[in-house]
Amino acid sequence: MENIITTGSKRKGQRPAEDTFYRLGLALLPVFLLAFPAFRLLGDGLLTLFPPCPVHRLTGFFCPGCGATRALWALVRLDVWHSFCWHPFIPYAAALYLAFMGWETVRRCRRRGRTFPIEKGMYLGVAVLFLQFFWKNAALLLGLNPFFVG
Repeated sequence: MENIITTGSKRKGQRPAEDTFYRLGLALLPVFLLAFPAFRLLGDGLLTLFPPCPVHRLTGFFCPGCGATRALWALVRLDVWHSFCWHPFIPYAAALYLAFMGWETVRRCRRRGRTFPIEKGMYLGVAVLFLQFFWKNAALLLGLNPFFVG
């Protein structure tokens, strides 16, 4: 079975991963741009639309996504510190998105240059995701505040 994501090389009938991710990033841009005013208009009441985490509710332990909604809400309010405290993957993913889209836009306008190291960024993102997951549950077992915020 061939690797679905190919970076940097073009095979016949196949696009490099950067093209796919760039197109996806462009498609998601209007969603992100509309999300900011929606979050600002609806306020904290929007958070009540999301149910509590079923994993945390059933087991008492945090899942890898616990805190992501609060982190996203903090990021929309441009409160990067609290966003990082609630879920460090969210500001990391936002920074990676902005860096990738900016880099690739400039590279495509110039029609030359190195591609963005998206695979390394994705691997680092997975590491951040699991490190925060392990930290939150270890802190929970040790009786510490896993989020650093109230």
